[in-house]
Amino acid sequence: MNLAKKFKVLFVILLINFFYIENSFSFENKILFKVNNEIITTIDIYEETRFLKIFNPEINNLNESELFEVSKNSILRDKIKKTEILNFVKNLKVDDKFLLLFIKNKYPKITINTIENFENYLRKNNLNIGHIKEKLYIELIWNDLIFKKFNKQVIIDKEKIKNEILQNPQKERQREFLLSEITFNVNEKKDFKNKYEKILFDIKDIGFKKTALIHSNSDTASNGGLIGWIKEDNLNQNIKKIISKLPPGEFSEPIRTSSGFMIIKIEDTKEYESKFNLAEKIEEVIKFKTNNQLNQFSSMYFNKLKKDLIIYEL
Repeated sequence: MNLAKKFKVLFVILLINFFYIENSFSFENKILFKVNNEIITTIDIYEETRFLKIFNPEINNLNESELFEVSKNSILRDKIKKTEILNFVKNLKVDDKFLLLFIKNKYPKITINTIENFENYLRKNNLNIGHIKEKLYIELIWNDLIFKKFNKQVIIDKEKIKNEILQNPQKERQREFLLSEITFNVNEKKDFKNKYEKILFDIKDIGFKKTALIHSNSDTASNGGLIGWIKEDNLNQNIKKIISKLPPGEFSEPIRTSSGFMIIKIEDTKEYESKFNLAEKIEEVIKFKTNNQLNQFSSMYFNKLKKDLIIYEL
């Protein structure tokens, strides 16, 4: 039995036990696997599953095997990032004001005004405060690390952006897309077909959001692949050309990116009244393109780290 199958069998057994000990840690805590000096235990899997269920209700519809994959992948992302982060910082800690702003942006549906509110929310849902805050610290520090390492490599041609804006007629009403994504990469060209066919099968079988939870290697995976609302004229020409032909509810074929492949789904569209200001529009496009390039650097950097690490079964 290969490693993945062993984990799945063990996780299914654990889930059965969890139904009987929902609020207890009386089951034996075992180390499942190790990423460098970071270990992943049965309690880690349990805590991660509960966190994902509360902060992403879509995950409640997954079966035991799917829950295992999502929880495992989520923990691995954190452990790999944490291992790298600790090469640059001594402690995982972020000022409360930055943490609060991050929480508000990441979880807008939760009414949080102070860190104390957030901690009370975690207590109310029987979540480990230290564990959840560390997850958020990792994400914040990782973003800061990516910016420091790659911001000088971001290529922005302000004059080109200005010319493109001026060359495109500015309509009074513009389109905006609510987008979701599934991002993936393969080690060998021959693996692409199998990976893509599996993703297509799962989209048809369980839907796009659940498939993103299981297969996507982007940070948006934990949110069912949801990117958010993007203005049409902020998209690069290639992606704009592809998705402009898609109706809401449809998704694209894999689009090649610098870090792998991306499948984009149009969740919804809307129009908004455009009040054109050239200077503001240029800055808006620059910000969007900068964030997009940094996200690509983040994915490439993470994929390299993951490829270089050895994950041990214990």
